[in-house]
Amino acid sequence: MNTSLNLPERVGPKPETTHGLPHAQVTQHGSDGIVDQMRDWAFSLPGVDEAHSLVSVPGARAMVMHDGAACNHDAFMIGREFAHIHPKPDNGSMHVQLPRADALEVVKKGWGEHHTLVDLGRRPVGLVMVYSPRDEAELAIIKSILGRSYEYATGKEIAA
Repeated sequence: MNTSLNLPERVGPKPETTHGLPHAQVTQHGSDGIVDQMRDWAFSLPGVDEAHSLVSVPGARAMVMHDGAACNHDAFMIGREFAHIHPKPDNGSMHVQLPRADALEVVKKGWGEHHTLVDLGRRPVGLVMVYSPRDEAELAIIKSILGRSYEYATGKEIAA
């Protein structure tokens, strides 16, 4: 795995979010087309099944590793779920599990924030909400973050 995501700073103000449960993005969502591209890419990764999330709101689509896939179990939120994409009205934001250093970089560079449970001390640093991509340039960056979560879950590098 690469040592750093090397993310650029996210442009513009941080979106409004909720800080309870469910933890959601309220403003600055990407268009349906951008979010659909992200979702299609996410569920085309080798060994990933699309399922109902076991820990998110109804309609959230979870990225779950196939039962037969070799996995890093520290990378899972529950079962074999390592990420999930939120449905409308929170269109395209997602929760992902990342290595600690990557989670800190995502937050520092403005691409997401720690999950409410991390802020409450009930989960270790690594579970972050990544904001919805607003355009094609942001989509490429969000795919790199989501790809890192996949690499964490599988131990395999991928090309975004």
